[in-house]
Amino acid sequence: MDELWSDASAYPSMQADPQDPQAPPPPTGPEEATPGGALADKAAETYKWWNNLATLHPEDPLWVGAGKIGIRLLGILVLLALSPLIILGLVVAFITVL
Repeated sequence: MDELWSDASAYPSMQADPQDPQAPPPPTGPEEATPGGALADKAAETYKWWNNLATLHPEDPLWVGAGKIGIRLLGILVLLALSPLIILGLVVAFITVL
């Protein structure tokens, strides 16, 4: 029975078509080989984008600087709003494990 599940050639629908433009490229590095690595890369890219968006530059006009400070405050408020839910999720996870 193990041979059936380990042989992907028995299931042609599970194999990626090399001509399909929608097919994702094969993993190139060890960090992209796992879903956690891809998720960490996406989180890092999102943080860099957010940080670049809210960074104050000397050439920014006053109204742009005020908008960027507002974006920083919005980010802080979102994180504060999410933190109780994250803590609650961790508590529930630990309770279910015990």
